[in-house]
This record gives sequence, C-alpha cells and structure tokens, in this order.
Amino acid sequence: MVSEIVRLRDSIGREIAAVQIALNDHTSASAGGCPRWGRAEHEELRRQLGALDQHVAQAPARSQDPPELRAEFATLLCFAKTLRIDAESWRAAYEAGLRELEREERAARKERERLTLERATLMSRRDALQSTIDETAGRIAQQNGCDCRNTLPIFRLGEALTVCSVVVLSATSWFRPRPDWLVTLNDACDHVRVTRSY
Repeated sequence: MVSEIVRLRDSIGREIAAVQIALNDHTSASAGGCPRWGRAEHEELRRQLGALDQHVAQAPARSQDPPELRAEFATLLCFAKTLRIDAESWRAAYEAGLRELEREERAARKERERLTLERATLMSRRDALQSTIDETAGRIAQQNGCDCRNTLPIFRLGEALTVCSVVVLSATSWFRPRPDWLVTLNDACDHVRVTRSY
C-alpha cells in the first residue's frame, strides 16, 4: 500500500512537472508577456496548478488512513493528467498563435517595404518629369526671350507628389503678337508635351 502511494505521488509529480514546462516555457509566463490571445486560459491553468500542488502537499495531513490516502492520490493523479492535457493544448494553441502573429508581422513588414519602394519610385518619376518640364520650358524661354511661370494643370502622382505644368509667356507687341507655350504632361502622365497658343 505504501509503495502504491509513493508511486501515485511520483506520477502526480511528473504530471505537475509537465504542466509547469508547458506553462512556463513561454514569454507569456511573465507579467504582460501574453499575446492578445490565451492570457485568461494561461492564468486559469496556473491557478489550477497551484491548487493541485496545495492539495498534494496537504493530502497526507488530511488522510491518515493509507487506503483513503491512496484513493485521494489516485483522484489527484486523474486531475493532474487532465491538467497536463489542457496545458499542452494551451501551449500548442499559443505556439500556433505566435506563428500567426509572426506571419502577420512579416506580411506587414513586406507591405511597408513595398509601399516605401513604390513611393521612392514615384518620387524618382516625379523628379524626372518635373525636371524635364522645367528644362524644356527654360530652353524655350531662353530661345525666345520669354518668362516661365508654374501653372495649371497640376498632376498628382501620389500622396504629396505632384508635377506642375509651366507656361512660357511671350513678350507681345502691337504689331507682332507672339505665341505662348504650355509645357505639361500627356494624359498618361508619362511624357512631356508642349503646346502653343496664339
């Protein structure tokens, strides 16, 4: 009978150790370390583990009769096995949740990188188009003795990324009117277009 009681208590100890490993081998074991899922379950399992430890420690004092103590340890062993299964299930769900969180973080990081690259590409495109417009307008103005001014239309390539058209204003005389030039973009916003008005 005594050896059976010792065997039962050892078995309970092994189950408790397995529960502790399942619950402690995680960042969630520290305060505030739980992710957005599983914290309530973790706390409840820790509470049940503490209660089991307490019952096992107090059992010999409550049950002086060996058959009664054996029966109590047998009951506690069943509870310990159930608790281990619950703890390991929680651990599996926790690790699956961590993997999902890591997947979401990787996806969010890739999206940020994509948006950064996309914006850099748009900025480079904006700078090239605006530079071409300015250079074209400047060349026309220099050749014809005119002035340049920014004007409409303004083309939006992205958030806070715009390309401004330039008008080349000609000097006028009473006897020989001269044309104005509008240096702007085509409808696809990928090439510079020069139009003249008289």
